[in-house]
Amino acid sequence: MNTTQVFEKPPADFHPRVEIAACYLEVDHHLLLLQRAREKSEPGLWGVPAGKIEPGETPLHGGIRELLEETGIAATHLTDLGQLYMRKPGLDYVYHCFKVPMDHLPEVHLSDEHLEYRWVTRQEIKNLPLMTGALEALKFYGWSV
Repeated sequence: MNTTQVFEKPPADFHPRVEIAACYLEVDHHLLLLQRAREKSEPGLWGVPAGKIEPGETPLHGGIRELLEETGIAATHLTDLGQLYMRKPGLDYVYHCFKVPMDHLPEVHLSDEHLEYRWVTRQEIKNLPLMTGALEALKFYGWSV
């Protein structure tokens, strides 16, 4: 059961304990998704490259770092799409969304945080088990699924 609430504006009682940078890589109508490793939270579920922003790090630099760490893809330019405000039981967090402009499929080198990657279409994404909040974030990104 999805117990994640997603808001485009922070609710009055919103107290984030963490911030996440998420990277949306789209090439020729295909979006890069990663499958979470078994020992990670939400094991086996799919989502875009993303991770916690470190203390003192900007969301942009967090996105660049996470993308490199999780996929081996070095990007210097990310387009800031804004942020979502997410709430799971016991945890509020800010979810910063970045588009990574690409004109060709880059080589992907997965970290041990993930089992597999796929470049998926809007139709194919419907058949994958997604991380909680991923559908709402995809809609915010502009991918109605």
